[in-house]
Amino acid sequence: MTIAFIKSFSFSFILLLVFQWSLGQEAGNERKEIAFATFRVNRKTVNTTFDGKQGVLLKGGILRTGLDSIDVPDVEVPLNGYKPGLYILEAETMPVDPARLKKEDQSGKLTLRAKFKNGDLRPTYRIVYDIYKGGLQELGKFGIKSAKQNLKIWLPGNLVLQRLFIKPYVAPAAPVEAENYKPKVVPPAGHPRLWMNKESLPVIRERLKDSSHAEAWAEIKRRAHAEVNVSFDPQKEIFYDESLEKAIEAKAFYYLMTNDSAAGEAAVRLALGYMSVLEFGNVSYGDITREVGRAIYTASLVYDWCYPLMDAGTRQQLRADLMRLARDTEIGWPPFYGQESIVNGHGNESQVCRDLLSMSIAIYDEDPEPYKYTSYSVLEQLVPMRKFEYQSPRHNQGVDYGAYRFAWEMHAAWLYYRMLGYPVFDDNIKNLPYYWLYMRTPDGKMLRDGDMFNVKYNDSGNFYWKNPQTMLLCYAYSGNRLIKGEFVKQGGLKDNPVLFLLLDDPALKPDFDLSQLPLTKDFGPVLNGMVARTGWEENKTSGNVIVEMKGGGFHFGNHQHADAGALQIYHRGIQVGDLGLYLSYGSPYDFNFNKRSVAHSMVLVRDPDEPLLFRTKTNDGGTRFSQRFPRTVKEVLTDSWFQTGFVRASATGADAIRPSFSYFNVDITAAYSEKVEAYTKSMLFLNLRRDDVPAVVVLQDRIVSHQADMKKYWQINTIRKPGYVNGRFVLSNATDGREAVTYVNMIKPKESERTFEVLAGDSSTKVFEDYYRVNSAWPEAKGARIMVSPKAGTKLSEYAAIFQMTEKGAAELPVTIEENKSYFLLKVADKVIVLARPDVFLDENIDLNISGNGDHEIICVGLKAGFWCVKDMEKGILTSNNVLNGNHSISWKASRGRYLVYPSRPYR
Repeated sequence: MTIAFIKSFSFSFILLLVFQWSLGQEAGNERKEIAFATFRVNRKTVNTTFDGKQGVLLKGGILRTGLDSIDVPDVEVPLNGYKPGLYILEAETMPVDPARLKKEDQSGKLTLRAKFKNGDLRPTYRIVYDIYKGGLQELGKFGIKSAKQNLKIWLPGNLVLQRLFIKPYVAPAAPVEAENYKPKVVPPAGHPRLWMNKESLPVIRERLKDSSHAEAWAEIKRRAHAEVNVSFDPQKEIFYDESLEKAIEAKAFYYLMTNDSAAGEAAVRLALGYMSVLEFGNVSYGDITREVGRAIYTASLVYDWCYPLMDAGTRQQLRADLMRLARDTEIGWPPFYGQESIVNGHGNESQVCRDLLSMSIAIYDEDPEPYKYTSYSVLEQLVPMRKFEYQSPRHNQGVDYGAYRFAWEMHAAWLYYRMLGYPVFDDNIKNLPYYWLYMRTPDGKMLRDGDMFNVKYNDSGNFYWKNPQTMLLCYAYSGNRLIKGEFVKQGGLKDNPVLFLLLDDPALKPDFDLSQLPLTKDFGPVLNGMVARTGWEENKTSGNVIVEMKGGGFHFGNHQHADAGALQIYHRGIQVGDLGLYLSYGSPYDFNFNKRSVAHSMVLVRDPDEPLLFRTKTNDGGTRFSQRFPRTVKEVLTDSWFQTGFVRASATGADAIRPSFSYFNVDITAAYSEKVEAYTKSMLFLNLRRDDVPAVVVLQDRIVSHQADMKKYWQINTIRKPGYVNGRFVLSNATDGREAVTYVNMIKPKESERTFEVLAGDSSTKVFEDYYRVNSAWPEAKGARIMVSPKAGTKLSEYAAIFQMTEKGAAELPVTIEENKSYFLLKVADKVIVLARPDVFLDENIDLNISGNGDHEIICVGLKAGFWCVKDMEKGILTSNNVLNGNHSISWKASRGRYLVYPSRPYR
């Protein structure tokens, strides 16, 4: 239906308003187009056609450097015919001259903003064109109160406003369970209750007297007493101001610690004024929801800590602004927006766990509904999920995003703990920070895991990976002195003295001696993996070797990679590892290389008919790529999509702290699509305790494809282009001028039975038929991939390789290899090894002949669970061993001679 009507006004406006109704994109959410044949337009300033098409743009001679001082609008749109309520406005625009826009842009963001005035509200600025979304922009939420309400628009130069759309704002729907939820625990009566209660408040005050808190407390005093010269004009909106928020927080905290009412009153005045004019508009770049949330959090602290200084009207005003901003968070209000969830993604960051939870606790007395929603999210969704997940003390989002997101979960853990006096999260949350200790490499960086935005790669000077806020939250919560030592090494938290003083216990002294920890870490059943080390030295001169092999377990999507079974080796730099770089989320390079198996050191199986999912364009042959994530424990356990494998065996040598060997065996069939019928993989790490050859790794892969013609690739990725000498690959890397060499000898397939290809430099990001070149100075961008394939096309492919990590110039150790039907018999250095094929547990007699002088360590891994006998055939000594399920290994010291190992329980 089209209605056109024309009317003249004394101020030279012409009205030609066209309404065109169309069904909205969301079910039940009608979307109306307000098409611009013409509007009420100011004929002095705008034209209504561009290149023969309808649209509104400034006349050619009008130049504008700003819109603040212009009173008469360019366009006026009546908003009659709508029921009172909240609506979403959208605009479709285009630059008049895109080349000029690019040339004149100073911010690098190619952003154009228009000014809008909705009814009698203050003017607001909204993005109408930018580099991120182009000319189709959601302008944000606009309220309609009156049937005669008008929307006034002031246009920037070089812009054509083509179309406007309006639709009712629909709040996220809370689950029925959340609507009917009766919180198990509620905030206690009285204030404060954020970060402290009446019992913990005097404890925090007393700790301020400790000398270790003097510097942080002095900074709080400085901020609390510093004059903040800012005025708030109710007719002018402002963008967020982090420095002002820090000043407000410090003044509120100082009042709470000292009862200095002047500081508290200043905090209240500044928070009220700031929140009343704070406007984020439709800015979406840079994950702006984090800034929205921080403002909510700051104002919530004031509401709680300065509660006695506010009257009912003041609190009502502050609550209204808090709830207004809550709607602008990415997770929305109520906090259940579509794709967002408290268990993964941005919803698992500060939005609920700190910002909205703090708000709901602070305002609970006056409005208990927000606490009902946030406590449901935390207590009924997040807490049980993490109780399950943290059976494995590592984070599914990897080193960087894991540290960032875990910090917000720790905020929730602390807020409940301090409010109630007891924890609501399972105690296994205390074990998670060990993950970051074990992933640390001697040069201060980290082994790669997930999308890495913080770690600087190979040639990055004196970079030391850190996330001190996470370490503070963790050590204070668990009382772990080693994690406090890590916090100190990371430089402390000088930019957040309030949080430091809230949590730090000066009586807990840091411990820097990591050598008391076992050198090997098995990460358990949920996120399978093993990290094995030769030492804990943290300096660039260290010759320590660190090896990681991932298993399977479960996959949680988002920043987690498709890397089940991947191998990493560090020895004076990355020798074997990942080549992906996290440069932008969801880009073709990100979804087709960085997050995919091809960027990792693991086996690829190419099925030409394998479907491509989640915006991927290339079949890399790897494990299933997933951007789905489970939201409940039931879902993760019952939906096979999330299951990627399980641990068959995990064992270490007799010395629990400095084991001579570490064995890890996994079944990762489920990580791949149906193209793989069976896949088992094992790693044996030998800590030789030598300077020249500190460690050896034996890697086995046994994989059965659905069809024989599905090509398989055993792939290892490295930083420098490798050599190939005498049938073996030669890898190398260096740190601080000291070089190490890794020799890779393949046992299976034999040299005559295999082919290989090396993709190096620009070709390293070639994924079969497609190139995904990346513009980056980091060496990973031009690394190398070794891809080994069996010549014969068979369903079953077996790979076995020995990696010797050596100092440059050191000779390889001689290795004796004897292949039997079900196992290898290997001899290297002082080790004699029985290594079962990865898919079996041995249940047969094994005859060992040990030659040479001196003691040997006999290592048998992959034995069937049960009793095993070891008989010294020369001395007639019989020993019995109970091989436990899940361990499947025995080891002992022996001199030369003959030994019989067999499954039996002797009877005497």
